[in-house]
Amino acid sequence: MNETETVEHNRLVSVAQAMLDGELSFLEGAVQVLAIKSRLSGIADRDPDFDAFVVIQSETDHLPLEAQRSLWSPAALAALEPEFQRTEEWAKPFASPACRNLIARFGAGRHP
Repeated sequence: MNETETVEHNRLVSVAQAMLDGELSFLEGAVQVLAIKSRLSGIADRDPDFDAFVVIQSETDHLPLEAQRSLWSPAALAALEPEFQRTEEWAKPFASPACRNLIARFGAGRHP
């Protein structure tokens, strides 16, 4: 494994841990996890731990990410707040185990 892969593994573990800790939403984290996956080699197209985040991104792609919210009106964001909350509650039961699996697979000293 090269240095770039090591950096990406560490980044993936950090993102997964931030989601588990409630510091990063599953909505935001899904985008980051999938971006990191695209930079890793040797990951199957259909990997169950990553597929959880494909599902989240697919089901929430109509919602604005944090970086886009400044372009939205406060009223529109306020109206979406219940959906943001429901999304997190919906994703938690399957995204949390996927996060734990990613941490176990890609954590320090581990290789997929």
